Amino acid sequence: MRDSSGALDWKGESPPPPLITDTVLQWHERGGIFEWWLPARTGASSYPYATRCPHEDHPTPTRCLSIRLACGQDAEGRDIIFKLVDCGTMEYQIYKHLSNCDTLYAGDSPVCVLPPTAIIESPYQFAFVAMPMWGARLSIQNFDRIRQVLAFIRSTLTGLSFLHEQRIAHRDIHETNILVNWYCGDDHHESCARRLSEHTRSRAAAYALFDFDLSLQLPQGTDLRRCHRPALEAFTGKRTYHPADVYQGESHYNPFAFDVACLGNLYLYHFAEAIPTVPLLAPLFAKMSTHVIDDRFDAREALDFFSQIEAGLPLEVLDEGVVLQPDFDPLDDPNLCWSRLTHEFHAAWQIYRPPPLSWITHLLRWIASTHTGCRVPL
Repeated sequence: MRDSSGALDWKGESPPPPLITDTVLQWHERGGIFEWWLPARTGASSYPYATRCPHEDHPTPTRCLSIRLACGQDAEGRDIIFKLVDCGTMEYQIYKHLSNCDTLYAGDSPVCVLPPTAIIESPYQFAFVAMPMWGARLSIQNFDRIRQVLAFIRSTLTGLSFLHEQRIAHRDIHETNILVNWYCGDDHHESCARRLSEHTRSRAAAYALFDFDLSLQLPQGTDLRRCHRPALEAFTGKRTYHPADVYQGESHYNPFAFDVACLGNLYLYHFAEAIPTVPLLAPLFAKMSTHVIDDRFDAREALDFFSQIEAGLPLEVLDEGVVLQPDFDPLDDPNLCWSRLTHEFHAAWQIYRPPPLSWITHLLRWIASTHTGCRVPL
């Protein structure tokens, strides 16, 4: 990022140019993916930088990246990722905005969004965005402790809440857009999986939302509950966890409520097996994913509710085991999660349960699914 004088303005302890070291400028193309060789060592660092697996047994770490990404190190020897971003795009605007958010760089209370450490302008219509290198090899299905589940939920809710406070709708909530603060130069080595598992079980584990090429930033005064965008935009991004907000022929949708439902559906898909151990996850997931959009938690409400859940949990619960079985059925039938709980719990938290779909909703969804109906917005 450049200051008013036009000089490069760096986030961090000291100006780090030259930014790329000779040792990382070795790569080869492999089916559209570029494999970069990293230096054998990386400099000591703290948040927002992640921990690299030492890999004493594999001295040539590599990183495979798509064509718009590249590896590098700053003058402190810290691993970073460069992303080529077109100037004038919404993604560029968002990175510029995030680079001025000081809370993104505070290690005492991480906001769980991958921050830009520098934006390097060029004489052309693109810029290079530098970010700390984090890990993309995230296997949520391998979580086997309640602690891991709760850490993931806390981080992702914190990140989404921060983005929405900045009036940034992510619009592509998916596992592939969530990073962990630990990475390895040999993702396929057995020791890497073991060390990653050890890290995610530790208190140091954190996760961050990233990738804003499909995101949207609106004016700061935008009402998160009354925001309306064209319904066609609801089909932006990966549709794995999309709610049915525009399946009744709506002409508009709320991208912030949509984000919350996508994240809630991701939780339902992965973490339904954790509900018997932490029953209050059921009302949390329900209020995030309910089809009644006006009743849906916003991101801050979901984070506050989750904080209350954590505060009331005995410490021994965190180390209880869980066998996750990813399944889309809880997304299609919310009653499946509640069926694991007692009648007394149902009675106490009934108000959080989504109501059944009305016959008119079923009818509208059927009409909208037809060739003619999908062309007639309400």
